[in-house]
Amino acid sequence: MKYMVLLALASIATAKPVLINDAYLVSAFGAGVGAYFDESDSYSVEKLKKQADSAPFRVKGLQIPTAVPESPEEAVYLVGAVYQYGESEEWHVAGVASAWALTTDGVMVTNYHLFEKAKGTLMGVCDRRGKSYPITEVLAASKKDDVVIFKTSATGIAAFPLGPALDAGAGVHVVSHPKRRFFTHTKGIVSRYYVRPNKDNPEPTIWMSITADFAVGSSGGPVLDEQNRLVGMVANTHPIYTGRKIGDDAKGSQQMVVKNCVPVSVIKKMTSDE
Repeated sequence: MKYMVLLALASIATAKPVLINDAYLVSAFGAGVGAYFDESDSYSVEKLKKQADSAPFRVKGLQIPTAVPESPEEAVYLVGAVYQYGESEEWHVAGVASAWALTTDGVMVTNYHLFEKAKGTLMGVCDRRGKSYPITEVLAASKKDDVVIFKTSATGIAAFPLGPALDAGAGVHVVSHPKRRFFTHTKGIVSRYYVRPNKDNPEPTIWMSITADFAVGSSGGPVLDEQNRLVGMVANTHPIYTGRKIGDDAKGSQQMVVKNCVPVSVIKKMTSDE
């Protein structure tokens, strides 16, 4: 018995961490999504952007899981557009952000602004092993809340259940792709919830701010509670600077960065059958 315990402890101590090959994933993403190109507009960037612009707020009938993935990376994806340059047959990645799986049959979620600003030929997603899938359809969208729910060709995948709204001070962690540092984990807390008015919409937007780090490329990344349930989604950052001097164009020194996320309550409204 003592030998078995020591053997188990030794196994834990010598277990190797999962290594992420960023360059490989970029290459696999471009080639994998590009392979679906058939000179039609089936998965085209422009078609999907138009769908996002006119999509309904709510999608019904989704089978959202109740069990959490074995590891959160299994339900997190690269998302972006790919293109070819000149006469080359190689597919390049125009930009990479983050997305996460909402259902096991390929429904995923990311930010609306990623579709709005997308440039390239095709849009798709890629998992941490380099398996890529095209984005086939936009199911629901909210520009005000910065959310797009979309369908991919993936099946039998891990997905996140939707967790409860957390109080300020509760612990959270993020899995995202800051500046192509894929599958980066950061931890923090919920710092507050607040209301921000909109210029183009009479309804204000509710944001959840967190202290866990994220950066460019993290947009659309899942914010998870301690049980790996989805409690929010990365959206944007707002830096705070010291005041400017009169006649000085400089912003002064940066004091902190406010990290805004979509709260889980928005995702629940957009997927409610009621």
